[in-house]
Amino acid sequence: MSASYYLGLWLAYATGLLGWVLLRVSFPRLWPSGLDYQFQHPWRETLFALLAALATVAIGQLAAHGKLLPEVSAVKTPIADLGNQVIIFSPFLFLLAIRRQPLRTAWLPARHAGWRLLAGVLLALCAAVVFAVVRHPPGSLVALLASVYHPRNTGYAAQVFLEDVAIAVLFMRLRAALGERRFLAALFAVAFLFSAAHYPQHLRDGLSTLSATRMVMMDGLLASAVIYVLQRSNDILWFWPIHFSLDMMQFYAGNPRA
Repeated sequence: MSASYYLGLWLAYATGLLGWVLLRVSFPRLWPSGLDYQFQHPWRETLFALLAALATVAIGQLAAHGKLLPEVSAVKTPIADLGNQVIIFSPFLFLLAIRRQPLRTAWLPARHAGWRLLAGVLLALCAAVVFAVVRHPPGSLVALLASVYHPRNTGYAAQVFLEDVAIAVLFMRLRAALGERRFLAALFAVAFLFSAAHYPQHLRDGLSTLSATRMVMMDGLLASAVIYVLQRSNDILWFWPIHFSLDMMQFYAGNPRA
């Protein structure tokens, strides 16, 4: 677990998050306030969201062991990867549909969506450059960015987007259930829950139990900072390109164990 990796990661995310703060001040109409949704039974909705999270983890484990749609996983194409990710995170999509809850309860307000996405793309490029400067990967920056944004990574992009949706769904409901006085409890609970969900993958990647635990703790702290900013924006559309870009950078700009 390289110190320069986490230094680059934290600085890159700080660039993206602080960049959003500046954009929010400069263009306040892009992210209007007051988008919180009032749930009639917040604890019930939290339970449903937790069940969706457990179902997603279970389906993800099936996919990791090659037991999910073998006829799809045998064909490595961006479209197949995209379909697999939709299946894995389908419990959250079904939850929104069955409960008849609007997309803003997943931090996806419709107004100015195109401009917010464009802002996220620009912030993602800035964050990726910061990460690359810290990590000093071989090759040119242009080639690095071309690899990150290659169409073959469509499945990863879908995974990151749906993971952000899942975080938003769970956090909004848990926050409503716990109330504003326990806001930090909801924030840390969701952040470390999703960080811990990657624990089995860390072990499969060859990390020791201690290294995997340290990575989960570091990722949980970072996720806490991210969720804090996201709940201020009530929007994941601007953050998704940043999240995707920096996740991809670990493959193209240096392994975290290097």
